[in-house]
Amino acid sequence: MSSGSSGAGNTGVYIFLAILVLIVFRRLRLVLKGSKVRRASTWIFSGYYVILAAFFSFSSFTIGAVPPTYAVLYVAIGAAGAYGSYLFSDRRIGFWKGADGSIYSKGAVVIYLIYIAGLIARIAIGIVFIGPQAFSFVATPGAPPPGASAVDAGIVTDMLLTLSAGLLVGRNARVLKRYSLIVQGKETVTDTPPKISLT
Repeated sequence: MSSGSSGAGNTGVYIFLAILVLIVFRRLRLVLKGSKVRRASTWIFSGYYVILAAFFSFSSFTIGAVPPTYAVLYVAIGAAGAYGSYLFSDRRIGFWKGADGSIYSKGAVVIYLIYIAGLIARIAIGIVFIGPQAFSFVATPGAPPPGASAVDAGIVTDMLLTLSAGLLVGRNARVLKRYSLIVQGKETVTDTPPKISLT
């Protein structure tokens, strides 16, 4: 592979990573401001967060020399995060009815901040210790295997990202649960956005 094609490939990786981060920051803005609750989009974004965490974790196994047995640990951490977040976010999410009659929600912002921190940390670790090829699943021919510190850093940031993805899934599940109660008339909402703390 020529240096030119390698440079073009690296640019593509950086653009891809930048788009991912921008999407997450846009979602954070919507969480701060509030957004219309839609079942389909809520589940789609939940899947997006899980797939993104799985993507980076898989690259750790293929490029980062992380033992495959850690996959079980990652799944357990993500599941624990989802359950804990489902409980934690219950009264930290506010709902209101818009002028169009739709239900809006916002709150539990700290969960998104944790996810952003985990995502940026995971990307940074991959680039610093391995380079852009860390996100291609294919090792560079002749490249030395990652050192112990690189493997440890990958494991820690994978766990953080997996935990935060679980937190977001739990939060979104709580949003949908309460949305269902509102639709069924079992929970009432106001016509104005409630004041919600950042936590």
